[in-house]
Amino acid sequence: MYISQVVAVLVTATAAAAASQPSVTIKNGTINGINVPQFGQEMFLGIPYAQPPVGDLRLRVPQSINASFGTIDATAYGPHCWSSFTTGFNDNSGFPNSEDCLTLNVIRPSGISSNSTPIPVNFWIHGGGLTTGGSADFRYNATGLVQASVDNGNPIIFVGINYRLGSLGFLGGKALADNGSLNLGLRDQRLALHWVQENIAQFGGDPTRVTVQGQRAGGSSISAHIVAFGGRDDKLFNQAIIESGVSLNPWGIPTSPAFQATYNSLIANTSCSSTANSSEAVQLACLRAIPIDEFREVSNGTTGLQRDNDTLTTKSALASFEQGEWVRVAFLVGSNTDEGRSFAPLGANNTAQANASLASTIPPVENRNAILDLYPDVPEIGCPFNTGVFQLAPIQNGLFGTPGAQNKRVQAIVGDVMEAGPPRYLAQKVSSEVPFFKYRWNHIPYSVSFSIEDYIGHFTEVSYAFNLQNNDTEFWITNHFTATYLGPTAPIEDRFLGVYLSRSWAAFAATGDPNNANVTTKLQWPKYSDSPSNIVWRSQGSTIELDNYREEGISYIINDFFLSFYQ
Repeated sequence: MYISQVVAVLVTATAAAAASQPSVTIKNGTINGINVPQFGQEMFLGIPYAQPPVGDLRLRVPQSINASFGTIDATAYGPHCWSSFTTGFNDNSGFPNSEDCLTLNVIRPSGISSNSTPIPVNFWIHGGGLTTGGSADFRYNATGLVQASVDNGNPIIFVGINYRLGSLGFLGGKALADNGSLNLGLRDQRLALHWVQENIAQFGGDPTRVTVQGQRAGGSSISAHIVAFGGRDDKLFNQAIIESGVSLNPWGIPTSPAFQATYNSLIANTSCSSTANSSEAVQLACLRAIPIDEFREVSNGTTGLQRDNDTLTTKSALASFEQGEWVRVAFLVGSNTDEGRSFAPLGANNTAQANASLASTIPPVENRNAILDLYPDVPEIGCPFNTGVFQLAPIQNGLFGTPGAQNKRVQAIVGDVMEAGPPRYLAQKVSSEVPFFKYRWNHIPYSVSFSIEDYIGHFTEVSYAFNLQNNDTEFWITNHFTATYLGPTAPIEDRFLGVYLSRSWAAFAATGDPNNANVTTKLQWPKYSDSPSNIVWRSQGSTIELDNYREEGISYIINDFFLSFYQ
C-alpha cells in the first residue's frame, strides 16, 4: 500500500536511506535524497530552484540561484507558499507555510541516473485558483503515477513545484506594472521549467521531452505558458496535459479598479499607509520591508494572471491562438461532466434572475439573451446532467447551496462557458497541427472524504490520474475533500479506473500516445484530427463518444461569444 504521508515513509526508511542515500550533483551543489525501496523509487524533496523571494526580493521577478549551496538534505517537502487566506479552511491548512517556498520535488524510479538512457519528465503545476495549494498536498502524491509509468514499460520522472500565490504572486496595480513585477507566480513556474532544462539530465531525465501537467489554475497557467512572450518557443516543454483548466478568457488588466484596489488596500491598511502620497518606489520598498504577517492580514482581494505586455501580450490565450502565436505542443485535454455545479451562482428562480446571475460569466447582455434561448428552462436537460428533474438539496458536499428553480439551467451554461467549451474550441482550432487527445470525465467517485458527492464535479478526476493509494487518515479527511483514495479497500472498479487513467496519463507523458497504457482491456482513443471524439471515463465501462453534446449551445458560445468577446 502506498503511504500518503511522506514523513511516515522517511521514518520507516531512515536506516535504509543512511546506507544507500541517492545523491545527485548539479551546478549549484549536491542534493541528497531518500531511497524508498518499498516503492522502488527515489525522492529528492524541497529542492530550491530560486533565491528566497523575501525581503527586497518580495514582489520581484524570481532570481536564479547563481551560487553554490554546497550539500543539501532533500528528504522532506518544502513549505507551501502562503495562500491568500488568513483564516478558515484552504488547501494550505495542515501544512507548513512560508514566504521562502520556491522549491520543487523530483521523484524517479530506482535505477535511473545520469548514466542511464534519459527518460521523459512530467512537470506538475498544482491548482487552487492561484491563491492556495502546494506540492506537498497528499492529493498530488506522485508515487502512483510514477509506478504507472514503470508498469507501462516507459518510465518517467516526476517534478512537482511550489510557486507564489495570491498577493505575493499575482498582485496587480500600477506600481507593480511600472516595476515589471506582474505575474510573479507564473514567472516562478517558468524559472522552475528552466531549472529542469538545466538540471534534470543529472537525475536521468530528458530535457527535450517534458510534459507540463496541471489542473484548473495549473491548467490556466499552462495555457499562459503556451502563448507567453508572443508564443515564443523556449524549448521548455513539448506536451501538455490540461485537466479542467483551458483558459481562454481575457487576462486581467493590472490597473483596473479591482486589481488596483487590492494594491491600494495593502498600502492603506498596513504600516505603509504613511507612503500613500509617496512615489511608487517608496511604496514598494515599504511593502517589501513589512513583516509577512502584516502583509498577509490585508492581502486579500482581486489577484491573478494579467496582461503585462511582456509575458502575456495579447488580450487572451484565445487571441494568441487565433493569431497563431502559440508553442506547438501535443495536447491531452478535457473536463468533467457536471463542473457547472461546482462553480455556478445559485438561487435563480426565473429567466431574469438567471440572466443577472450570468453577468460575470457572460458580460455582453446580447450573448446572455441568446445563450439563455439555447439553454431552455427544462430541468431534465440541465446540470447535473442525466438526473431528470432532480435538484440537489441545499447542502451538498459540505457547502451551502441556495435552492433555485433555474439552478440546473444556470449550471449548464456556466459549465459550458468555463469548462466544456474551451477544450472544444482548442481541439477544433489546433488539432490539425498537433496531436490532440480529448476526454470527458464521467465518473462519480465511490467515496470522497468530505460529505456527499453525487454529481461529477470539479477535481474528482485528480485522485484517479495520480492513482492515489493514500491512507484514509483523519488528516486526509479533515484537510482534503473532493478527493478519494484508491487503496485496497476501494471497490475493484474504481481501483481499475485509477490504474487505467494513470497509465494513460503516464503513457502520454512518456510516448505522446495515451493508447500505450499497459492495461488488459482498453479502448482505442482516437486523435481528435482522426475523429472529433472524447474518451468518456467511467468505472462501468469507458466509451468513445463524438464530441458533439450540446452542439448548438457550445457552438454559439465558441463562435459568437468567445470569438467576439475574448479577442
